[in-house]
Amino acid sequence: MKLTAKQKLQVAKNVAIEIPLEILQFLIVPIALLACDEKSENLPKWASWFDDPDYGVNGDDGWKGEHFPNGKNRTYFARLCWLYRNRIGNFSAKYLGVRVEDIDANSVRTQGDVFATYNKGQKSTECLVTCKMKDGRERFGYYREIRYGQSKWYCRVYLGWKLMDVIGMRQDNKAEYMDENDKKVLQTVWAINPFKRIKQ
Repeated sequence: MKLTAKQKLQVAKNVAIEIPLEILQFLIVPIALLACDEKSENLPKWASWFDDPDYGVNGDDGWKGEHFPNGKNRTYFARLCWLYRNRIGNFSAKYLGVRVEDIDANSVRTQGDVFATYNKGQKSTECLVTCKMKDGRERFGYYREIRYGQSKWYCRVYLGWKLMDVIGMRQDNKAEYMDENDKKVLQTVWAINPFKRIKQ
């Protein structure tokens, strides 16, 4: 399963747009967090591009439960780690993201392992999801895991947009993907992690 030249160009374009902002993030976020108190849910408006669109500065349930339990997710350090991990979320969602309601549900196509994101390195696997927007633009999400033999490590690759969230979407079930608990906008992604530990 290979990406087309057009898909590779889309990734390159997203990277070129986002890298300057990601560099700027390392300067802006530590300062912006100084303006947040323990009750804050988001960064100040002037730094909103660098906030997380879904969970703000305090992280999701996994972050709160696994990494910083018992309210420690509201500390300066925990918030800094969260926003460095989930960089320029609002910018990505607002200017480059895929609005779920704008997806032509009949155009969603999947090649490969639809359960690839649940694999966690157990085997080498991959999945490509493509779709068209109502305005005719094409979007894709490519997810791959490469297991290193019998070692405890694997490589995870995720490129394009986070379309693994809309696998199985059709016109007759599109509403199920737009529930209040679902993400309204799927962000860009260009992440390659060559040393992910396999979870048993």
